[in-house]
Amino acid sequence: MLETLENLSSRLCMPPLIPAEVDKIRECISDNKNATMELEKLQPSFEALKRRGEELIGRSQGADKDLAAKEIQDKLDQMVFFWEDIKARAEEREIKFLDVLELAEKFWYDMAALLTTIKDTQDIVHDLESPGIDPSIIKQQVEAAETIKEETDGLHEELEFIRILGADLIFACGETEKPEVKKSIDEMNNAWENLNKTWKERLEKLEDAMQAAVQYQDTLQAMFDWLDNTVIKLCTMPPVGTDLNTVKDQLNEMKEFKVEVYQQQIEMEKLNHQGELMLKKATDETDRDIIREPLTELKHLWENLGEKIAHRQHKLEGALLALGQFQHALEELMSWLIHTEELLDAQRPVSGDPKVIEVELAKHHVLKNDVLAHQATVETVNKAGNELLESSAGDDASSLRSRLETMNQCWESVLQKTEEREQQLQSTLQQAQGFHSEIEDFLLELTRMETQLSASKPTGGLPETAREQLDTHMELYSQLKAKEETYNHLLDKGRLMLLSRDDSGSSSKTEQSVALLEQKWHVVSSKMEERKSKLEEALNLATEFQNSLQEFINWLTLAEQNLNIASPPSLILNTVLCQIEEHKVFANEVNAHRDQIIELDQTGNQLKFLSQKQDVVLIKNLLVSVQSRWEKVVQRSIERGRSLDDARKRAKQFHEAWKKLIDWLEDAESHLDSELEISNDPDKIKLQLSKHKEFQKTLGGKQPVYDTTIRTGRALKEKTLLSDDTQKLDNLLGEVRDKWDTVCGKSVERQHKLEEALLFSGQFMDALQALVDWLYKVEPQLAEDQPVHGDLDLVMNLMDAHKVFQKELGKRTGTVQVLKRSGRELIENSRDDTTWVKGQLQELSTRWDTVCKLSVSKQSRLEEALKQAEEFRDTVHMLLEWLSEAEQTLRFRGALPDDAEALQTLIDTHKEFMKKVEEKRVDVNTAVTMGEVILAVCHPDCITTIKHWITIIRARFEEVLTWAKQHQQRLETALSELVANAELLEELLAWIQWAETTLIQRDQEPIPQNIDRVKALIAEHQTFMEEMTRKQPDMDRITKTYKRKNIEPTHGPFIEKSRSGSRKSLSQPTPPPMPIFSQSEAKNPRINQLSARWQQVWLLALERQRKLNDALDRLEELKEFANFDFDVWRKKYMRWMNHKKSRVMDFFRRIDKDQDGKITRQEFIDGILASKFPTTKLEMTAVADIFDRDGDGYIDYYEFVAALHPNKDAYRPTTDADKIEDEVTRQVAQCKCAKRFQVEQIGENKYRFGDSQQLRLVRILRSTVMVRVGGGWMALDEFLVKNDPCRARGRTNIELREKFILPEGVSQGMTPFRSRGRRSKPSSRAASPTRSSSSASQSNHSCTSMPSSPATPASGTKVIPSSGSKLKRPTPTFHSSRTSLAGDTSNSSSPASTGAKTNRADPKKSASRPGSRAGSRAGSRASSRRGSDASDFDLLETQSACSDTSESSAAGGQGNSRRGLNKPSKIPTMSKKTTTASPRTPGPKR
Repeated sequence: MLETLENLSSRLCMPPLIPAEVDKIRECISDNKNATMELEKLQPSFEALKRRGEELIGRSQGADKDLAAKEIQDKLDQMVFFWEDIKARAEEREIKFLDVLELAEKFWYDMAALLTTIKDTQDIVHDLESPGIDPSIIKQQVEAAETIKEETDGLHEELEFIRILGADLIFACGETEKPEVKKSIDEMNNAWENLNKTWKERLEKLEDAMQAAVQYQDTLQAMFDWLDNTVIKLCTMPPVGTDLNTVKDQLNEMKEFKVEVYQQQIEMEKLNHQGELMLKKATDETDRDIIREPLTELKHLWENLGEKIAHRQHKLEGALLALGQFQHALEELMSWLIHTEELLDAQRPVSGDPKVIEVELAKHHVLKNDVLAHQATVETVNKAGNELLESSAGDDASSLRSRLETMNQCWESVLQKTEEREQQLQSTLQQAQGFHSEIEDFLLELTRMETQLSASKPTGGLPETAREQLDTHMELYSQLKAKEETYNHLLDKGRLMLLSRDDSGSSSKTEQSVALLEQKWHVVSSKMEERKSKLEEALNLATEFQNSLQEFINWLTLAEQNLNIASPPSLILNTVLCQIEEHKVFANEVNAHRDQIIELDQTGNQLKFLSQKQDVVLIKNLLVSVQSRWEKVVQRSIERGRSLDDARKRAKQFHEAWKKLIDWLEDAESHLDSELEISNDPDKIKLQLSKHKEFQKTLGGKQPVYDTTIRTGRALKEKTLLSDDTQKLDNLLGEVRDKWDTVCGKSVERQHKLEEALLFSGQFMDALQALVDWLYKVEPQLAEDQPVHGDLDLVMNLMDAHKVFQKELGKRTGTVQVLKRSGRELIENSRDDTTWVKGQLQELSTRWDTVCKLSVSKQSRLEEALKQAEEFRDTVHMLLEWLSEAEQTLRFRGALPDDAEALQTLIDTHKEFMKKVEEKRVDVNTAVTMGEVILAVCHPDCITTIKHWITIIRARFEEVLTWAKQHQQRLETALSELVANAELLEELLAWIQWAETTLIQRDQEPIPQNIDRVKALIAEHQTFMEEMTRKQPDMDRITKTYKRKNIEPTHGPFIEKSRSGSRKSLSQPTPPPMPIFSQSEAKNPRINQLSARWQQVWLLALERQRKLNDALDRLEELKEFANFDFDVWRKKYMRWMNHKKSRVMDFFRRIDKDQDGKITRQEFIDGILASKFPTTKLEMTAVADIFDRDGDGYIDYYEFVAALHPNKDAYRPTTDADKIEDEVTRQVAQCKCAKRFQVEQIGENKYRFGDSQQLRLVRILRSTVMVRVGGGWMALDEFLVKNDPCRARGRTNIELREKFILPEGVSQGMTPFRSRGRRSKPSSRAASPTRSSSSASQSNHSCTSMPSSPATPASGTKVIPSSGSKLKRPTPTFHSSRTSLAGDTSNSSSPASTGAKTNRADPKKSASRPGSRAGSRAGSRASSRRGSDASDFDLLETQSACSDTSESSAAGGQGNSRRGLNKPSKIPTMSKKTTTASPRTPGPKR
């Protein structure tokens, strides 16, 4: 027991190697539980030994006085200490393992879920469409990306939490497990960094696309505006003059005009080039149409302008010729030709940068167009010159002819040079583009290689993986080296182009490309070399590690073989000393390899940090396997050392005792041999006899030593495992036995000789007395009451001693006969009184006969004792063997089955086993009885041994019996539970059948419309729910009993966790608790049926409870609503608002998310209910009907205020002055600065703006508030943009406020009014939000303004293009709070206009997600051509509104009569077409 407990304690004392994986931690917990169970199984034996020890100590004189009792007490204390220590350590280990298990579960599951979320988010980002072309689309893409990014940033807290968990887990787990946890944390950090990098790249792309799109739109808009102004300027030029000076002035004016036009044509060429580049990027056909159609129209307008310029030029030149100014025309043409030719000659070759060449080519196209435009002039001059030649003669004709020929030669030269220059530029452009495309291809290839290098996995930890990675990298490396020649060629070519260019001082694309090429090549080359050296280092490290590991494994295998083939410890001293010397050499070798295993562990940890995850697992498993084998070798080496040391101690003890005894026996034998002479002097003989008696006493004193030595030798012989040791021990024991017998025999023989000599020397009396004394001495040893029983060893020792005595007795037979004969002779020959001699002889005869009989009797008693000892030993050994088998059988019982039949079979088997146990009880009792019989007549030396055997068989049997009864009880309890669970299952199935039927029947009955009856039904249903809740524990117990043992969950279920879902669940109301059953399928199909039906009934019960509660709430609301008074409701609401210190205006603005001055009925109802005002939905429906006076489905601000303040109906502005004041106040209120722009009303329609003292007239013109500026009028919003420093500063303020004032899914719209068409030129294109209003809208209605109802574009409105538009595509229309404004041909009564607001597309239906293209186009293209990004169009700063239907209708008539003044935008936009809804049915508001 002590040895078992000590082993268990030493096993638990070793610090546990805590793993980091959940499954392995569970295995450790299971192993710890096994140790606890092992301790529990030792409990009966521990208690029995403790009790027995206390009994023995109680019987003794006390531990202080009795050494044996003290030893027992010490061992008991040691055993109790081990027991308590093991229990404490096992509990401590379990607590530690459970803490680490909880930590590991949290870490691994949360990390797996976070990695999945990050990966899903990265997939979403990768799946996002490429940046759009239109600024509004790009802006919506930015908003969508920022929305997703905000959600992603919310994961950062969770990331930090998982990092903390990982750090705790690293601190808690063992050294070998730390690299794996660190690797996982690094993987998570890398995933997070990659996600952030992806986001950054996405946002940068969107920003670049936005800048490009805005720049393109600005340039396009500017070009359209310039073309309009230029055409107007050309058309407003006066007719061709009739006098010479006028025509010349007009020709000069035309030259200046053409210079301006030709300069702008270069910009036109650049715009065309930019448009072509954007066309290449566009993937969607709609986007291409958006780019292509304005460009096509722009080209068409430009061609028209060119035709008009050429036409006017020809008219002017014709007029000049008509006025007879041929010479002047010829001189003008010649000067132009000479100037053009000089221009062509002055142009130098251009090389290198494609952009520079394209600019030169664009300039040359302008020049070429100018040349071609002069062809008609040349023909006209030639025709006029030929006419003059015909009419002239002589010198004038020849002079004129030579001038005409010179002119024609110049013309041909100019044409030729123009064509050559164009071909040269085209060829140079092709070369430059080819060079740059080569560089781009090369850079793409380098980028691909860099991407491969950046995406490189961690290095391989095994030689095969590392070599494979190195080979793969060397292929890439060889590809790079193969491209080195191409790189050098491109670099040389680029440098030559740089040297040959003229503008060496300015930077160019070629210079940038060459610099970028050099930089990229150096970066990729350095990365390639770095990766190569890293992989080579990794391969070397992995190879060294593998070789060292293999070498160590080979040594371990050899060491294990040595330990396996090592002979057991010898019990012969010389042999065991040789074994110890050999083992010392082996132990030194083991210790020498300790540094190697530490170095291997360090190298393995280093590899684990650097290697791939799959290699990390393999390296870890290899290291764990090697360390486990190493620890086993070390442990076995230590154990062998201990066993050898123990064997040495025992062998030394026996050898010393044997040697000492043999030496003494040899000395005694030599002493006996040296004293062979026997004196004739009786006195000397007596002296010799007394000395010999002393020797015999000493010899008798050596008897225990001899017995102990023989017993020790026999014990060693039984325990030895070596046949040589058995033989040697037999020889040693035989030698000592022979030596002992020899000495004893010689001692007896000498005594016999001395007695005979004494007798023969005439000392008859002394000899007789000595013999009688010896007989008296040996007689008590042969007495019948002298115990001879005991264990087998003791009885055999007694028999050996009795054989020696019988030999001595046999030798003394001759002495007795000689004494008797001498005595008879003495009596016959003596004359003295011989009575005493006769008495002595008689006594000698009696004693001799008695001793002989006692000797025979003792021999028979010894034989009987031997027989009993052998029988007792066989019985005990058989019992112990059976008990060991029984303990094994009981110890390794598996888990109990769930099947009743299998359980019954086990019970029957166990009953058979119990019968065997009861049968064995008889054997145990027999053995105990035999032991007690032996104990009753036992030799004192063997009492402890017999009691020990009796105690062991009793305790072991009682232990087996206890285990058997416990197992029987477990089986019976399990069977009874199975039966009870089966009955309970049937009972629950019957009840659930009844419950389901009852609920279905009750659901089919209509719910009464009486509150009391509904309350009664609720009370009845509550009783049913309580009964079901009471049965829930039985249900749980049944399902848990029959539930199949679940496999421990892996990371899978947790990977499916959605972070967004978990966050949403926090804000949602929790439903009533519902019983949760395991998803694992139970073995019993009726359990599955019960679980399914139980859940179904529970859901039915919850549904009925909800229906009843809803019905009760509805009835109570109806009861309260029967007495509803709106005036009471209004007053209560106003009191509630006053109590909350809230303003009606603020509340309305909070509900009106798109800030258009109106809300839907549903928005109104939801807003009031969400504000926690104590009212009901039923009341709110009635209140909404009262608020919506006109019944259009919308409640505007005035209806809202009028309903809450019935006495303030006059608040609505009626006169123009009121409307102007309201609009001015609204526009000024949009400024968010700390110091607002000051607007002061001085008089009716007279205002002072800002710090200026100038008064300005303000009036309404065609529904737009206009301000008098100089000699004309300017829209109020445009005027404020030019004069309010806040608005003129830039877009920043607008952009910052934009996301707060725009509703979801709606992009910026445009004002529905434009007073001046494209000709209105705002002073600041970059800052003016009204550029859209001056160029985007085609609506020309004259409506009175409404300050609180700014219009928004109706994306769902079907529109009609204006008759004056050059576009084939429909343009968007706009709506007001009452009436939508359609195109020029529509009026306020049309369905398209009256239903404009009702036809808005539902954002949920139009877009699958914020970032989708389908969802973004609906609002993005609702604006017409604009020259700035979407942020320029702040709704509250750019939109106006119409007042009511009658006014807009009246104004519409005027607008239509003047529609020719306003030209529509040239940049088409997309507008979704939807079916028109009824005007009375409001649609959902965006």
